[in-house]
Amino acid sequence: NRAHKMTKKGHLLLFVTTVSIMLVCIGLISIFSGYKHEVVKFKTMLASLVIVLVFQYLLADPCKFVFMSVDKASWPPKIYIPQKLNRPVDDIYERREYLKLRLNMEQDNLVISSQYRHWLLNEQYKVIAADLLIYGQYFLCLMCLIMVTRDETLYHNTRIINDLFMNNHTDYYGLKEIYHINQLFDFIESSLVVAFNANSTMGMGWVHAEQTMLMGVIRLRQVRLADPRHGWQTPEYAEMYYMPDWQLPYRKLHYADKYWRIFEPWIPVAVGFEFIDGLLMNFEHNGYLHSYPELVGYVSLLARSQGNSMKVLDYLTEYNWLTLNTSAVFIDFTLYNVDANLFSICTLRVEKTPYGGLLPHIQVESVKLIEDVDQMPYTGLLALLIYIVVLIQFSQTLAIKLWYEPKLLKSWWNKLDLFIFLLNVMVVVLVVLREALVKSMMVQVAAASKMEFIDFRRPARMHQLATIFVGFLICITTLRLWRVLQFSSMFQLFSRTLFLAWSAVASTAMVILFFLLGYCFAVVTINGNNSGNFNKIIKSMVMCMCFTFGFSNQVKPSELFYGGECLGIILYAILAFVIAVLLINVFVSLINDYFSTAKAQRDSGEHDERINFFQFLRVEFPRMVTCFQQLPFFRRHYVRNNRTVSENVRHRLDEMDRREGMRMRKRRGFTSYDQQMPTLGGQGKSQAVQEILYHDNGEKMIKMAQILGTQMELLALLLFEDDPLNADDVEAGGDPSKFPDNKPDKP
Repeated sequence: NRAHKMTKKGHLLLFVTTVSIMLVCIGLISIFSGYKHEVVKFKTMLASLVIVLVFQYLLADPCKFVFMSVDKASWPPKIYIPQKLNRPVDDIYERREYLKLRLNMEQDNLVISSQYRHWLLNEQYKVIAADLLIYGQYFLCLMCLIMVTRDETLYHNTRIINDLFMNNHTDYYGLKEIYHINQLFDFIESSLVVAFNANSTMGMGWVHAEQTMLMGVIRLRQVRLADPRHGWQTPEYAEMYYMPDWQLPYRKLHYADKYWRIFEPWIPVAVGFEFIDGLLMNFEHNGYLHSYPELVGYVSLLARSQGNSMKVLDYLTEYNWLTLNTSAVFIDFTLYNVDANLFSICTLRVEKTPYGGLLPHIQVESVKLIEDVDQMPYTGLLALLIYIVVLIQFSQTLAIKLWYEPKLLKSWWNKLDLFIFLLNVMVVVLVVLREALVKSMMVQVAAASKMEFIDFRRPARMHQLATIFVGFLICITTLRLWRVLQFSSMFQLFSRTLFLAWSAVASTAMVILFFLLGYCFAVVTINGNNSGNFNKIIKSMVMCMCFTFGFSNQVKPSELFYGGECLGIILYAILAFVIAVLLINVFVSLINDYFSTAKAQRDSGEHDERINFFQFLRVEFPRMVTCFQQLPFFRRHYVRNNRTVSENVRHRLDEMDRREGMRMRKRRGFTSYDQQMPTLGGQGKSQAVQEILYHDNGEKMIKMAQILGTQMELLALLLFEDDPLNADDVEAGGDPSKFPDNKPDKP
């Protein structure tokens, strides 16, 4: 025993000494080496360390284990057979350690009763505990990463830029103040040409915010109708080659390649697109009147200087670039805020209506495209590191489970796990591709010519796609937690309710949907020409659903009275009473009835006395529960309350009886307390439950006797067979029978 303690102390002293020497050396090198790391360098070093650790965890360790397996399989080592212990001191030490181990096992076994021997339930709880550990920490890490990496300044930047371009400001036009297509060039001159060249010391700085720079030049793109008389059909957009002033036929002149800027506004834009544009930019803008393809139209670029930009506008005005066939004009440019490291991808759209007016729209997407490691906060780095480690553990658990049991892939929950893993891979791939694309575009910005449009919408589209995947990832991870939380009786009741009510709920929802659809058609037909909330069928359905669920600030009763007062009263009554009150209450009452049915089925069935999930955790992880109970704020102290111990015990028993009475009244209906109290002593319980309790009490008494026997045996060993002096003499080779304490008594 003494030798074992000395060895243990020596190992601990060696460990403390080694760690202390390493820490002291690192501290001295950091302080007195003559250099000081900057924050950027320090973060880069941390990122490199993380990359090395991930590489070791993903590639180096598997390769190492493969080589070790091949080595052990090819040249197996000799089997080591330990020598038999002959020394009495070692026998005494081994006996004492065995008794301590057996005592701990018997103490842990004391809390296990017949309720804990439901092996199928225990296996189910074990799987739930493992899933809760994996998916719980993965969900928490994902939420922390999302919360840390989100930037609230994006909303304010988007709102401010929308207001600056949409409204009038002193000497600068607002987009909503343009009422005719001929005024568009005045807006461009005022808000886009002069506003970005007013301060020459800042280069292309914006007059509203000097720290905001214009990246590249501004691009004007118009979408023209091939035939204005398209009727009810979807309009076709022109993609023909024209000469200046939209003259036909088109002729390829010999000096067109040299003066290509002159002929560019009359040539379809699809000619200059690249392959990546077909992948990322092949979408349509949903306008007020039509949908406008992104890869169709005629493009003209402005210049960097104010004088050259004015020459371009004068040229377009002189040769009538905007005509009656113009359906929509898009103004694309990118702003970069140096202080906030923020890109603002702006698209200003003006739609020309058949009756001459204009419909303006502004789309601003604020995004951080340059997110280097040295620019991330320490909280973001820590959250990213923890998420990477948890994701690796999640992937490893999924791979091991599917590798050894491929048939588990038939389960929808395992398919959901695989889909979560694939979504993470897709997000990582999109982020890597976006960073590579941004890096190449920044090189292009540094070497850009005077008239070159740099389309940052490409990486912005990839960023948007990655954000959508992250949203799906959060939804699927939350859905996966539903199965993990099935240990709770309330979640089981919810699942049972959904299983019983899905057909009736689906039928009722279809009835409500068809009624709402018919009502929206009527409202759009009657009031659509005069109300912005009811001019489209989808928007009308959204507004009706918002009013139904209590969000009535957006819907005014006057918007339903354009067809007359009587008809307006009828429509508002249908919306306020039939849809909002009658049908929705029928839907909710139906779910409530099935919930009550499922609860009645659960309460009326035979209930076996089973443990819950937390009781299982208490038995399965006793050491962890003991550690928590030993914390200061978990300790329970005895409080007298001016009563003796026997009075406190009696008060506690009476309180338990009252709680049992309340539980019985809830289960069996309201009866008097005096009628239920005689049944609480055991007569109200079934004969099987009484037999189980009797068997458990007897088994607990036997276990207590075994614990006492082990304790007495250990006490005897410590008192009579583990004397330090005798142990030293035995170790020296003496005879234990000749020691003074071991001499036999005289007869």
